[in-house]
Amino acid sequence: MDCKHAAGLASNSGPDNHIDNRYRRLLECAPDGIVEVDGAGRIVFLNSQAEQLFGYRRVDLLGKSVELLLPEKFRQHHTAHRKRYGDHPSVRPMGSGLDLRAVRADGTEFAVDINLSPFDGESGPSVICAIRDITDRRLAEKRIQELNERLEHRSRELAAINSELESRNREVEKANGLKTDFIATMSHELRTPLNAIKGFTDLLARQTAGPLTKKQERFVQHISQGSRHLLALIADLLDISKIETGRLEFRFENFPLSAAAEEVLSDLNPSAVAKQIEVETDFSADLILHADRLRLKQVLYNLLSNAIKFTPSRGRIRLAAQSDGCVARISVIDTGIGIPIEERDRIFEPFHQRLTPPDEACQGTGLGLSITRLLIEKQGGAIAVESEPGKGSCFCFTLPAARS
Repeated sequence: MDCKHAAGLASNSGPDNHIDNRYRRLLECAPDGIVEVDGAGRIVFLNSQAEQLFGYRRVDLLGKSVELLLPEKFRQHHTAHRKRYGDHPSVRPMGSGLDLRAVRADGTEFAVDINLSPFDGESGPSVICAIRDITDRRLAEKRIQELNERLEHRSRELAAINSELESRNREVEKANGLKTDFIATMSHELRTPLNAIKGFTDLLARQTAGPLTKKQERFVQHISQGSRHLLALIADLLDISKIETGRLEFRFENFPLSAAAEEVLSDLNPSAVAKQIEVETDFSADLILHADRLRLKQVLYNLLSNAIKFTPSRGRIRLAAQSDGCVARISVIDTGIGIPIEERDRIFEPFHQRLTPPDEACQGTGLGLSITRLLIEKQGGAIAVESEPGKGSCFCFTLPAARS
């Protein structure tokens, strides 16, 4: 029903015909239901919105008691409430903080907000009631309350989980500390006798105590290789434990890559010569890095020694590098046996071991590449590998170039 039509109806409804047309139209177009109740509690005016709200025709409500619009359980006490309001009329909400309910013509109840205003009616003091259906708002508020309760419950659960995680993290940190202390202690306790074994084995190998038979020489060689392998394993375990727990110190400085590479290649040259492997370098002598020199040498040693190990005799290895002024890219490229695609994702995991070439006497510790990756990452770099079985491998890593 539009405002103009509603106003026309209201103008022909008995007592309403004295209301100024302008104010009548305003009341008819109001978004809330407007009901005027006289001092005796009778309905003397209602607008179109009130008709729609309660489902009554205007003529069916005019002159009726306002209690008709209330649920039956509230009607008995409403008369007393009206009297109290009549004694102290004011502009205010009705039943502030209460769950107010109204009833439609079909008997269905719904939640309402009601605002009261005193009014000088045609036959004396009356009350203007502005009534709004808040069913949707109450449903939304209930939904919000339920969501808040669920969020609070979830927050309590998360707080409990976080508390448990913090407790477990403390336990893990304590366990890591104990592990590091244990490894450090055991490394010392194990290295002392192993160094003694290696020393005496070297003396036997030099036959300072007398000549050895061929069989004895072979046994001594196996003991020496086993001792070196165990010493390398202990050293790697200690390194990786220190790196993971942040106890390994890094001393950053500016230095030329060529100086560090030369020292490493000098140490590995005998192994390369023994397999007739050609090792070449391809980088500028003025390429300066900002890194830990000792740890870089350890990275280069691991990568180059692996390249020698996994490259067949008469192969080639190339150490190449270039810089864009901020980052240096260093590559170790070989013509070795390569790495299967399914193994590349696992090659940097601790204790992962590649298949040892037939001409290698001893398997590695399986920690070298894991330590290499951690050392590079701790210096702000990253490492990746490209390889194809039978076509060699390229290990490429980045490090910061020298700072100006």
